[in-house]
Amino acid sequence: MVWLKRVLFVVCGLHGFSVFAEPREEAATLLAKHQNAEGAGARLSAFSSEFVGLPYGSTGPLGEGVSGRYDQDPLYRFDTFDCTTFVETVVSLALSKDVDAFENSMNRIRYQGGEVEFLKRNHFPSLQWIPNNLSNGMFDEANSKVIPVEEQALAEAIVDVGGWLRKSGPGLIQIPGLSSAERSERGIELQRQGDRYSPEKATLLYIPIARLLKEPSLLRRIPDGAIINFVRPNWDLTASIGTRMNVSHQGLVFRTPEGVRLRHASVGGEKKVMDVSLLAYLRGFENHPTLKGVHLLTLRESGL
Repeated sequence: MVWLKRVLFVVCGLHGFSVFAEPREEAATLLAKHQNAEGAGARLSAFSSEFVGLPYGSTGPLGEGVSGRYDQDPLYRFDTFDCTTFVETVVSLALSKDVDAFENSMNRIRYQGGEVEFLKRNHFPSLQWIPNNLSNGMFDEANSKVIPVEEQALAEAIVDVGGWLRKSGPGLIQIPGLSSAERSERGIELQRQGDRYSPEKATLLYIPIARLLKEPSLLRRIPDGAIINFVRPNWDLTASIGTRMNVSHQGLVFRTPEGVRLRHASVGGEKKVMDVSLLAYLRGFENHPTLKGVHLLTLRESGL
């Protein structure tokens, strides 16, 4: 998830382009290179393959650009990713035929109503990123392509956006050139924004990891190019970031001749975008105390 600067460091556990190229030029080059790829799976695979091996951005690589009130990291970039910005960038490229469409898709997937503003950003996956991108028509639910809904489990958490802002405010400020006093003042301002929010229950159906490890053939039912969300029901991060969550990581799943693969920006020892066996990755979480399952989305083909 979803891509929440301090959360992304905890959560995402966060090539052929010239370093002198402008982001719009890089976007245009990518879009031209894969303009003939057809279908969601093929386009997602083609674009995501461009970023394999690039470094994980542990502080959250994207923000609201130079006009951002709290975070002036770029609206998009192609040199570093965390787990969520990797998915957002690849999906937006797959949806687009030109740079304007790509930029519009990035704003649409990252912000409620496509409005570029820190407090409109889809910071929390099960509360904001997933439901907002289902309601705007970008994705469809895909769990039921693997197991029936009655066999899925339910994750529930009280997500406290206000608590997160009050706990994390100063650490979320990403503005170059601010003095220490200015940075502190802006952080206090962001903390006070927490008073606008009340805690909300977020729910998410998921496929238990135990079921997938018991019946690994189920992995072949995952649609090619699916977005995978790794679910930690009621994950208690109140001591560190001020809230609980349901989702800790995101990536893409592809069916290949080598088997079902997970392509993701990994915060593990590798700290890079990488491609691994999904089954092997899931085996690493067998009987895990908090990570219990996966939730799946597919890109709506009508958007292509």
